[in-house]
Amino acid sequence: MSLFSKRSAPAPLRHDGFMVGPNWTGETVTEETALEVSTVLACVSLLADSVAALPLIAIRDVGTRTERLSSPAWITDPAPTVTAYELMHMTVTSLALHGNAYWWMDWVGGEAGQPGQVVPLHPDNVTVTIVGNVRTYTVGAVAVPAENILHLRWFTPPQAAKGISPIHQQRTTFGIALAQARHLAQFYGEGATPSSVLETDAELTPEAARVLQATWESQHRRHRKPAVLSGGLKWRPVQASAAEMELTASRIETVNEIARVFRIPPYMVGGSGPSNVYSNTEALGLQFVQYGLLPWLKRIEAAASSLMPTAMRVEFDTSAFLRADTINRFRAHQIGIMSGILSPNEARQVENLEPYEGGNDFVMALPGAPMAGPSDTLPPVGVDNDPAQ
Repeated sequence: MSLFSKRSAPAPLRHDGFMVGPNWTGETVTEETALEVSTVLACVSLLADSVAALPLIAIRDVGTRTERLSSPAWITDPAPTVTAYELMHMTVTSLALHGNAYWWMDWVGGEAGQPGQVVPLHPDNVTVTIVGNVRTYTVGAVAVPAENILHLRWFTPPQAAKGISPIHQQRTTFGIALAQARHLAQFYGEGATPSSVLETDAELTPEAARVLQATWESQHRRHRKPAVLSGGLKWRPVQASAAEMELTASRIETVNEIARVFRIPPYMVGGSGPSNVYSNTEALGLQFVQYGLLPWLKRIEAAASSLMPTAMRVEFDTSAFLRADTINRFRAHQIGIMSGILSPNEARQVENLEPYEGGNDFVMALPGAPMAGPSDTLPPVGVDNDPAQ
């Protein structure tokens, strides 16, 4: 056979109506096997944990002002078997692995037209069918009305019923990582490469070779005693080949490839990255939120807001990722207060401090200027005295 002959391409796979590329590695790539890859588990858990840890707040626009409201019950307590954290964590995990997430909603017991319970469903248990403009869902073997299902989708082509699954779309990328892990496991667990060799030009009987090997191990294994060789014996360590050392470098590149799939900075999951990743944590947090988390947050915000009454919506509070060190935060609060952008109580809310009387009013930018608030007789900022006093 010619050295330049090409291996026949694996057959393309049709999954959920999409033609996905072939898997050249031959490895079986499923949800379970993909999570065996540490980089995939790190990326998915980083996204899911980060989103689930963010507060989901309810807000309402009142004129030009935004009013923060108490979160509805279906957000704080989605169902008896699902916590608020688990709901968001399962949702992002389903989107990251399958490209789709489903919420089953029970409208009984909900307040103001909102659902009473919200339960996430596994994407493998849900079938989506579109006939004309009518979308129907089947959970297991049971048809569920569309008004009881909220469907969230990841990367979705126009007129597609479901989002593209990263597991199936990136089968070769994930398969390479699986093949590398399997090769290393076999090399270290089942490989026949010895750690070192005792060489001699003399003829040794099998029994003499076994005695020599047993003597060497008993004297030097985990003892590091000085070795005394006679009879022309020479000790030679077995070093890793260039191909094995190249495999280590290729594994780093595989980490970068998987991180790119999930749009996560590679250095956050053990890949290559800048050497000064800890020099500016605020800038790195902003980068992660803008280019990594924001698309996931917006998908969930849009879906959850559709369950809210008119003029109300929900948003994630991402301020925790953008918090700088204490000195820089306080300087930013001071500038915001003195420029009239923040009220003192708004700055205190960021620091999880209780408000004080008179702290909702704003200070004009010029030193000594009057207060800009609902009253002309308010005390100076930071003083809670009765204005009459």
